[in-house]
Amino acid sequence: MKKFVKDFALRGMIAAGFGPLILVSIYLGLQLSGIIISIPTSQVNLNIISSLILAFIAGGISAIFNVEKNSLGVATLIDAIVIYLDYLIIYLINNWIKAQFIPLLIFTFVYIIGYLIIWAIIYHKVKSQVSSINQKL
Repeated sequence: MKKFVKDFALRGMIAAGFGPLILVSIYLGLQLSGIIISIPTSQVNLNIISSLILAFIAGGISAIFNVEKNSLGVATLIDAIVIYLDYLIIYLINNWIKAQFIPLLIFTFVYIIGYLIIWAIIYHKVKSQVSSINQKL
């Protein structure tokens, strides 16, 4: 458990650097869609802190694959649920999505599709690398 916490914190700190990038992307999308024109400083501060927390948790939970002795399926399920809850809570706190059935359903659908696509790409890449190493051996 101690190793997991240490690895979680290290991965989280590395990923937290992407928090502001996520925030800028969200602000740009909101600006281009005409939803916001200016933002109060208090809202900017909340968004910066929460996006850092979002990235820290999303990056840190990847330690579940390397440190814990879970099967790939269990580790993937834990990873997917933690990241989903992380994103959902932060998005609701920042009012990036409305706490209504349809927006939450759309958010969940987009999250599942996005997670599956990213997971499949990573899985395929790792499988190709393992195959390449096996051929060289």
